[in-house]
Amino acid sequence: MALHAETFVEEWFNRNGYFTIRGLKDKIDECDILAVKNTGDGEWDCIHCEVQVSIRPVGYISKLTSEAQIELQAKTKTSAKIRPELILEQCAKAWVTNKFTATKKYNLRKQLISNGDWGYMFVHGNVKDERELSYIEAQGVELFSFRKIIEDMRTKQTSLQITGSSAGDMIDMLEFT
Repeated sequence: MALHAETFVEEWFNRNGYFTIRGLKDKIDECDILAVKNTGDGEWDCIHCEVQVSIRPVGYISKLTSEAQIELQAKTKTSAKIRPELILEQCAKAWVTNKFTATKKYNLRKQLISNGDWGYMFVHGNVKDERELSYIEAQGVELFSFRKIIEDMRTKQTSLQITGSSAGDMIDMLEFT
């Protein structure tokens, strides 16, 4: 599902005039999608987008921190145990750091545009706990529902009809229906 969701999101960016790089890596650190668009006068709109789409979520978006894992007596960092408010907030903050603001991610983005002012976007599907999204958003991450991306693509609510990825044919099938 992850590959297909990222492909759709990349196509959505391309149809909105963005140049995209997907899966930029440095060892195990990866950025799902980096999207840049020239807005004129030497200005660039730069977006670092992470994509995590689940239809029937059984777990949380964020992993448990080591401290939270001990406190909840969870066997794994991906445990689906119910999280109290404070742990939910701490884990969401750690997730944002890991995905967007860590030095390694900053350095990956800097390789593409050295003076870029990067915005952060998270494309999500259904989630186990909506509160987790609000904590992610509170860290400066713009939230986008995968449903909204699909609806934009299906109804052609994009600024360009230039396709750039393998999702073009899938979008054409959606439009056919």
